[in-house]
Amino acid sequence: MATFKQKMEQLVGTIDSSVADTDLNVFLTNTAYEVLEIIPDKIAIRYTIDNEQTDNSGFNSTDNRVLGVIRNGFEAQEVSIGLSTQIEDADSIHFRSVRTPVYYYDNGTIVIKPDPTNTEKAQIKTIAYPTVTHSGTAITGFPDTAEYAVVLGACVKYLYDVLNTAVNIDEDIEITQAIKLQIDSLMQLYQQELKRISEIK
Repeated sequence: MATFKQKMEQLVGTIDSSVADTDLNVFLTNTAYEVLEIIPDKIAIRYTIDNEQTDNSGFNSTDNRVLGVIRNGFEAQEVSIGLSTQIEDADSIHFRSVRTPVYYYDNGTIVIKPDPTNTEKAQIKTIAYPTVTHSGTAITGFPDTAEYAVVLGACVKYLYDVLNTAVNIDEDIEITQAIKLQIDSLMQLYQQELKRISEIK
């Protein structure tokens, strides 16, 4: 099976020696983040894992797309951190009970109220933003049908990098124009692929 670098080379030709493999990893990983963000919830939910919470320590959501929060069988609604005091105040109209749980973000940490316990646990459904390497052949926990978009987007980022290098060294204008045309072509394909993914039913 072809590696992601080989898949990129099928679209852009041999990777320029001025671009390190570590740069390709960044292009691929950043594009995977972009693609994961637009995958419809009903598709993304198939790839989630449940992160169990049994106390008030919170869950660090950094590097994760959150698809839902469940507390003791009841779906929690997201609220603003500005309501963090009111939701625990029994005299407030914003007070939430065990049957109407909520969660909010506090500097990237998901806080669930009422606090989860050992007997009333919470599950946070997430997909981790993947790290994609040029030598890899597949993305774990990621829809197969979305991997082509990752390759396309990484190719666009790679070509922009090559273009910037060409401009900085005063490369022949015909070469820079050819790179720009290739970028335009692949960007169009990338946008079409993102649209297709976002409309998957």
